[in-house]
Amino acid sequence: MPGFRPLFPAGLARRQLTVLQWRLLDSPDATRHRHLGGFIRPDLGFGYLVTAASQGGVDATMSGGAGTFGFAMGGALWENNILAFRFWDVVVNGPAYTVGGTSGTASGTLALVGFGPEYSVYSDDNYYVSFSPSVTRMSTVSGSSSTQTNWGIGGRAALGKEWWVSDHWGLGVAGHLSMSLNEDTGSNPPTWASFAVTLAFSATYN
Repeated sequence: MPGFRPLFPAGLARRQLTVLQWRLLDSPDATRHRHLGGFIRPDLGFGYLVTAASQGGVDATMSGGAGTFGFAMGGALWENNILAFRFWDVVVNGPAYTVGGTSGTASGTLALVGFGPEYSVYSDDNYYVSFSPSVTRMSTVSGSSSTQTNWGIGGRAALGKEWWVSDHWGLGVAGHLSMSLNEDTGSNPPTWASFAVTLAFSATYN
């Protein structure tokens, strides 16, 4: 209106806005180096798998050095407490076998896979423990033929340590202990008991 000056001159308003913008840019990320919000953790490693069963007085085992892969996705229930869904596997190429008094090396692969919920707890020093109760299955593949057990129960436990390499990414190493119980197919089938010990390297986003 004629005769009235603006209560806040335009230049002052621009200066105030500029100061506010710089404060926002300079403010620290409240979630930096903290386990909050979304969570992703792939891992890759190596170890050893052994599985055994008995039927009619005949014992059978398969074992060998193995590779392992895992992937978890979820989020923080509260700080340092993570609930995720995890897939994991342990795969042996050319497993050694023993059936009764016969032993040798099988062609093809032996694999144990599992998936289920995973709960992880982190310490202030970025050590963590995880446990994942899982639905599991064993399989073998040789050439064009393959066999599978029935779905069973199992799980994977982990103890690890991570180091922050950016605001939200950490690299780590973890030891895994995995187990599974799976009934074979066919009439009066045996149950395979499987155990794996693995060491894996991980990249975690949180």
